[in-house]
Amino acid sequence: MNGFMLLQASQTVAEKSADMLEKDPHGAIISLVSVTVVFTALVILYFAYTFIGKISSGQFRLPERKKKPKTAKGSPDAEIAAAIAMALDQEMNGEVYAAIGMAMHQYLNDTVHDMESYIITIRRK
Repeated sequence: MNGFMLLQASQTVAEKSADMLEKDPHGAIISLVSVTVVFTALVILYFAYTFIGKISSGQFRLPERKKKPKTAKGSPDAEIAAAIAMALDQEMNGEVYAAIGMAMHQYLNDTVHDMESYIITIRRK
C-alpha cells in the first residue's frame, strides 16, 4: 500500500511538472513569483526588526500625557525637609557610617569569617 501511494504521488508530480512545462517553458513565471515572494518577505522582516530594535533601545516611544506633579497632602516644604535631614544626620553620628564601611570592607576583601547558610531563623523570646 505504501508503494502504491508513492507511485500515485510521483504520477501527480509528473503531471503537474508537464503541465507547468506547457504553460511556462522557460520558467520565467515561477522565477518571478519566487523572487517576488522572497524579496517581499525580506522587506517585511527588515521593517519588523528595525521597529523592534527602536522599541527596545528606547528610540521609539509613545507620546506621554503631561502629568501634574503629585504632592502628598500635608507634605513638608523644602525648609522642613532640610531640618529633618539635618536632625537625622546629627542623630546618626560617625559610628553608623564606620560600621557600614567596615562591613563593606570585609565583604569586598573576602575576610568574612563565617559561611552564611542564607536561611533566616527567627527565635521568639
